[in-house]
Amino acid sequence: MTRSVKQKIFQFKNKLIRGRALEHYDELLKNSKLDSEDLRNITLVQLKKLFAYAKANIPYYSAVFKDIDVEDIKNFDDWENLPVLTKQDIKANIKQLMPVNISKNRLRVVSTGGSTGEPLKLYHDKLYFSDVLGWRVLNWWGCEPSDNIAFIYRKVKTGWRATLNALLWYPTKRIFLDASMMTSTTMDVFLNKIQTQRPKVLQGYVGGVYEFAKYCRFKGITFDFFSAVWVTSAPLSETQRRLMDEVFKAPVYDQYGCSEVYWLAAECLERNGLHVFSDERYIEMVDHDKKSVKKGQFGVVTITDLGNYAFPLIRYQNGDRGRYLERECSCGLPFPLIDKVKGRVTDVIKLPNGNIIAGDFLTTIFDNEPDTVHEFQIHQREDYSITLKCVLGDAPNARANCDKKIKELEELVANEISISLCFVDNIKHDNGKTRYIISDIK
Repeated sequence: MTRSVKQKIFQFKNKLIRGRALEHYDELLKNSKLDSEDLRNITLVQLKKLFAYAKANIPYYSAVFKDIDVEDIKNFDDWENLPVLTKQDIKANIKQLMPVNISKNRLRVVSTGGSTGEPLKLYHDKLYFSDVLGWRVLNWWGCEPSDNIAFIYRKVKTGWRATLNALLWYPTKRIFLDASMMTSTTMDVFLNKIQTQRPKVLQGYVGGVYEFAKYCRFKGITFDFFSAVWVTSAPLSETQRRLMDEVFKAPVYDQYGCSEVYWLAAECLERNGLHVFSDERYIEMVDHDKKSVKKGQFGVVTITDLGNYAFPLIRYQNGDRGRYLERECSCGLPFPLIDKVKGRVTDVIKLPNGNIIAGDFLTTIFDNEPDTVHEFQIHQREDYSITLKCVLGDAPNARANCDKKIKELEELVANEISISLCFVDNIKHDNGKTRYIISDIK
């Protein structure tokens, strides 16, 4: 089947099932051709619109914005007068952050431990198709969402769900490797599938893709059919990028996002920084006074999601650190550039038999029970033993849930290493950021 036929089938299915997704995609492609000043004007209009909506319909924002009117927001400097939103604010005001004007059926629960090891529950808007931002990025790279894609992620569908997913995406092929347990057996199965189906894109966690690249290099295997390697969830080191380039023979592109707000920024063909999707997300880098720092200076990443009206996040601080770059990109895109985001540290847990568990996956172990712990951290020592440190949360069965996690981890590692549980009052922060996994194994 030709690529153009696959594109037409993809477009037909999305128009039939997802309504406005394709229209939104076309709008995003048009925004890529704007000049930077027109794009900034669109962003400011979107910010004012979101502010007015949130103040009118969301009890939390009605209270914190009571002394501010939309007429007070004339420029981006005025936006900095709004209070920031933290993870603690969301936890303490979860019900007040829900809009009064829409049905709860429109809310999709999102639970995340994130790279900080602080579990959090919030909501996304089912009517907002944020994945079209990913489609636009694929377009930047000369690919299409209808192209075959291989994934190295967590929560891989199995059984009838996998069959249904394959039917929905047909004729596009989507191949999956579970990052939670990358053994030689599972990687060989994945390897065989991608060599047979020859996907154009490899997408996944930095740690998972890097480990797969190391495994392929060990076996003396390289590839000649990838057009792009798309990595996310942690800063991409040059060492990792070089190895991936060597093995996959394709450009490696870094994309930044978080579970709270997907699709924040990504590299273009030039790979000279990450372009912020400023028509859909407004990102500030702020100091301790919540004011924007100058370009080139690092600050706390502060995000406003312009698409999620079911649970708006306005000036939300996700715990990362980043900076805007002073240079402009030669690619011609109007979107501003940020540097690789600092503060997230990704590692892997290693077993004596050589198998590994991607650290990206381990950040999610409390996703379904965000009230069990306030924070957690995993420490692997030189003898391969693991200690799971937990700051207990407010759930009545928090201790029992932690005990259950130990059993799940023991099953995951097939009881090859010792795993212990330690309850602590707090977890030491590294420059304001909790390292969720520490490994003493070199």
